[in-house]
Amino acid sequence: MPNPPKLYTHAGEALTLKQWSQRTGLHVETIRSRIEHQGYTLAEALTAPLAKQFRPKKRTTTGPPPCPAYKMHTGGQAFARWWANGREHARYFGAWQSPESREAYKRFAIEWASGANLAPVPASGLNVGELVVRYMRHAERYYVKEGKQTSEVAGQRAALNLLNEHYGDVPVGEVKGRHLKALQQAMIDARLARDTINKYTWRVCRCFRWGVGEDLVPPDVAAVLESVPNLQPGRTEAEDADPVMSVPLADIEATLPHLHELPERRAVLTEMVRAMLLIGCRPGELCGMTWEKIDRTNPKVWCYRIGSDKNLHRKARRKPKLVWIGPRGQEVLRPFLMANPDERGRVWVFPPRGAKGVNRTAVSRESFGEFVRLACERAGVTPWTPHQLRHNRATEVQRLYEDNAAAAAIIGDTPQVAAEVYADPNEAVARRIAIATG
Repeated sequence: MPNPPKLYTHAGEALTLKQWSQRTGLHVETIRSRIEHQGYTLAEALTAPLAKQFRPKKRTTTGPPPCPAYKMHTGGQAFARWWANGREHARYFGAWQSPESREAYKRFAIEWASGANLAPVPASGLNVGELVVRYMRHAERYYVKEGKQTSEVAGQRAALNLLNEHYGDVPVGEVKGRHLKALQQAMIDARLARDTINKYTWRVCRCFRWGVGEDLVPPDVAAVLESVPNLQPGRTEAEDADPVMSVPLADIEATLPHLHELPERRAVLTEMVRAMLLIGCRPGELCGMTWEKIDRTNPKVWCYRIGSDKNLHRKARRKPKLVWIGPRGQEVLRPFLMANPDERGRVWVFPPRGAKGVNRTAVSRESFGEFVRLACERAGVTPWTPHQLRHNRATEVQRLYEDNAAAAAIIGDTPQVAAEVYADPNEAVARRIAIATG
């Protein structure tokens, strides 16, 4: 069991720094710094207001601006007025204060909240660049999981930047299938992989489909773009990316001594690699592990309960993902669970550089990948990523049980995905059958 968190007593209550932080609204590290470095008493650390320059700034919102007010026009009509595209716009709803005008304004407010009226189509017509700007505002709000933007936002932006670069000045009503085919050829010339080009093509079509729903794009334009076929294997100059395979164990072992120059931090990263090999979860799931999410009731097998995963949006009311941890995985995790976690209970944190308990840094998915990349360079081995270790685990289980369902169960995916994506091709079964029957 982990060491109990330190309690701080004030006004008759004994709470952890995290609990005092939630109670006072002060950041945990602010309270800790006041006590350990600035000479504050506990009472002073919890009650002294922040200096003005350290107070949190008001966050800017990415949503639509406030809905224009319901006003009375000099002619007795109810209307709303706003500015967009450098000009004034107005919407009229009927007689002032009439039930009909109130209902019309209510519908207008709903449309406005969805972003539909942020910038009406100019009389000259919308061009592709303006459509891209509006669609990306939508994408930044839509592709969100647990309050954070997903990686799909970056993918959408990359695809639409190419579209805007080539056809940003073209009116949306004049976009043809030949434009999309030319864009595909430009991506081929840039030596993008076939799968990447097909994904970018889908994202371009997605932008125009959204525009149809917002009355910004003629429906026939989106239909024409969707009729442009994807690039097929063997029938295009675009190359297929090499399939992602397991990492040779020799390369992994050669990389470990180069993960960090500081021994105590290198030890953390080394055990993270070993945990990936034994557990098979995604790097982001490993970095987000907290000791409170690990059920250790059964000493033979622990259960890491992940609240949601990357496929949450694909299935309504999807059950939480469960990752099972056997004896070898427990041996890797136990020293980190016994140590004091950081204030958020995260398992994989670097020990502090200075005084004990100060500046504990959690290892993020991005930093984990960067440490591995640099270590591969120093070791002189073929570059690999932490996510490939998931392939190692799936392949190991598939070989052991000769069953795709077993590989799928251990990594928390479907048998089809486990067979097609994660488990390396297996020739052993075919060879054995050929020897016995062929």
